[in-house]
Amino acid sequence: MGELRGLKALEAWSRKATDGYKGVKVCNLTTSWRDGLAFCALIHHFRPDLIEFDSLTKENALFNNQLAFSVAAKHLGVTALLDAEDMVTCAEPDLWSVATYLSQFYEVFEGSKHRTTTTDKPSTQPSNH
Repeated sequence: MGELRGLKALEAWSRKATDGYKGVKVCNLTTSWRDGLAFCALIHHFRPDLIEFDSLTKENALFNNQLAFSVAAKHLGVTALLDAEDMVTCAEPDLWSVATYLSQFYEVFEGSKHRTTTTDKPSTQPSNH
């Protein structure tokens, strides 16, 4: 019964992963992500080799978002569902867009931990192609 699900679970996971990063406080799935620092912190938490987090500032929100989105696409295979300029110009980013984007990070970083692995046996039957 105490298990978190859906948006609350995604928020809790991202809050835990970004806890302790300077300038990052995840308290929702909208405005907490606007300046791009939380995205960069999330990537840095799991892949510190990809982003120099300590060089980033809250004031450079457009750069932070561009960096996070490009690094995620290039190195993690996370499709950029958000636009860096929209993140900066919107007073409140769209909840569902941010949540969908974050769910891709969850799948990359945590998904394999929760999958059961099965051993595929080579097929002994010819393909129907």
